Amino acid sequence: MEVNSFRPMPGHGWVLAACLVVLMGLFAALVSSTQLRPGETRPVEVRASATGVLPLHFELPPRSEQRWALWFPREPVDRLQLVGADGWRSDALDFFDVGEEEGILPTGFAVLLSREAQGPMVLEAQVDGGLHGGLRPVLARAADIRRIERSGVALAAAVYGGLLTLAALALALAYASRDRLFIGFFGFTVALVLLLQASSGHLYGLPGVRLFGLWRMQGVAALTLIHAATTLWLVEAYTIAGRRHRHAGLVRGLGIGLVAVAALCMLNLPGMGPVARTLAAVGSMLAGIVALGLLVAAARRGVPLAWALTVAGALALAAGAWLIVARHGGVDEGPLLQFLHRGAWVTFALILALALTRRIGDYRDQRDRDRLARLDTERRMRREAARADLSAALQTQLNGLDPREIPWQGFRLLMDHLLPLVPTESCIAVLRGYQGRDHLLVEPADALPSIEHEIDRRGLILRRQATAGMALQQPVQPSAGGPVVAMEALVPFQVRAPGWGVLLLRRAGGEGFTTDEMSVIGELARVVQLHVDQAAAAVKLRRSAEMDALTGSMNRRTIDAWISRTFTEAERTGRPVSVLFIDLDHFKSVNDRFGHACGDDCLRAVSAALRGVLSDADMFGRYGGEEFIAVLPGRDGAEARAVGERMRTAVENAEVRHEGQRVRLTVSIGIATRLRGEDAPAAAIARADKALYAAKRQGRNCVQVAPAVFS
Repeated sequence: MEVNSFRPMPGHGWVLAACLVVLMGLFAALVSSTQLRPGETRPVEVRASATGVLPLHFELPPRSEQRWALWFPREPVDRLQLVGADGWRSDALDFFDVGEEEGILPTGFAVLLSREAQGPMVLEAQVDGGLHGGLRPVLARAADIRRIERSGVALAAAVYGGLLTLAALALALAYASRDRLFIGFFGFTVALVLLLQASSGHLYGLPGVRLFGLWRMQGVAALTLIHAATTLWLVEAYTIAGRRHRHAGLVRGLGIGLVAVAALCMLNLPGMGPVARTLAAVGSMLAGIVALGLLVAAARRGVPLAWALTVAGALALAAGAWLIVARHGGVDEGPLLQFLHRGAWVTFALILALALTRRIGDYRDQRDRDRLARLDTERRMRREAARADLSAALQTQLNGLDPREIPWQGFRLLMDHLLPLVPTESCIAVLRGYQGRDHLLVEPADALPSIEHEIDRRGLILRRQATAGMALQQPVQPSAGGPVVAMEALVPFQVRAPGWGVLLLRRAGGEGFTTDEMSVIGELARVVQLHVDQAAAAVKLRRSAEMDALTGSMNRRTIDAWISRTFTEAERTGRPVSVLFIDLDHFKSVNDRFGHACGDDCLRAVSAALRGVLSDADMFGRYGGEEFIAVLPGRDGAEARAVGERMRTAVENAEVRHEGQRVRLTVSIGIATRLRGEDAPAAAIARADKALYAAKRQGRNCVQVAPAVFS
């Protein structure tokens, strides 16, 4: 699927926030549906003791069918065993060695009391190792204790399942985005799962990782420090990565220090347990405070979801501090506090996952921008290539054309190059009064008859639209109010008034032309008109340079170049070439008698009379003053003499009047024919000039052919 086929979700930030609220509501509903406290309890008096033996005083009701049980929060102790005054002993329970009867996700230490037990009871809780200040038992019916255990299992499974899902999501995002930050989030999530399992004792009941219990409190401390380091690094990467921050080195150094202390704990040195617990508590609190500081600073900079992360992180940090105080006997601890701590971390991980996932949106936005830029570049390149190809074709094919054919050929090339870029049903070029003529080009050509009728009918409207000079699109409807059968793009040509011109492109259906297509149409239309105008101007300029301004015939420079090519070609092919020199008789007396204006009229009249005798294959021009020259390719002396006589007669019969009086004009003509071996015209021109002077000597108004003696 193309990138631009994705539709952005309006207000996606609020939508995600609402979805997060729904998830938290579902988790709250799950917690509220569980039973974390028994329905009926009995008070238990716990007397403090520094020897690891906790005297328990409580009173049981009279014996009934339901058994009673003591339930202790699951604290990291090496051994917990109840001993009665009558010698009764419960099974020894070990936080780091989960028994099969406890299951794999135990919530606490549950000890069933004897069925016969009733009345005042005194038991001793013998505790070895760890912190037992939070071991405040709950005396309740065994059925309620089992419900607590089942609820704890459900909540723990929900917590671990959610975190493992986030870890799997992190791997998927790392694979999709190739961003190392998602690998860091995976490490953070795995460290959090291991820490929660280790701090609740669940880790030591899982197959394959039971041996981790050998490290006991030092293992829990190591996981606490590793989790603190991964949290700190991930928050640092999210909040200040890519920015210069003066405290970045200190933050990373603190993370390295936490990992180093964790490695020290993993050495499992004897007597290191109490020190490891203290280092873990201090390190995790310090890392949490630093992380909160980074999040607050990021929130002030407007980093997305930074405030939500700050709140969730503060809640997790507060719950962790409460647990530490509870385990030292400062406050009561219960399963609700533990699940509050876990829920806060799950919430933090979920919000952090959303915040990091936003980077995928940033990547996609950047990819969209890059793709649009690439498409724009490719579009520009295609446009430039089309423009270059069209310009090259115009320069090649318009060169040397007759001025009347240049517009037709130019707009034909426009259609040939435009239609592959802009698919259309029909393309029409209408020009009125353009370079003195009307033009109508239609593609496909077989639609010309119907198009001519339509253009005549719409002529006035099209003229107004062309004069407005604005490209536009308009629907095509067979009748007023009828359905739209096509869309028509109208692009005006820049034609000098009173002329006008438009390019009409029609596309079937209601889908119009894109902005880019309209731009391409207008640009190529301007290119064609520019080249057509330049080609027509070049022809006019070339002809003005080749023509004599007075008579409209070729000038001497053009004649010299043309006659040289003619003699070279004649020598190669062996064909004859004849040269005729024509001189106006007594032209000086005409100027003296009638004036130079009359003389100019006479030159123009003589030029027209002489050109009228010649064919299209012949060349004629003014050689200078009152002298003219004609070159007859393929004609020998006899044919040239006949042409010369017709030219003499045409001038003699020409009607030239000045102020009501006829001006009689005659010409003398000298003719020479190319001899064998002559590939240059100089000798033949010289012979024709001598023949002209011979005609002058014989009385003028005659034709003389150069004899052999002139060679």
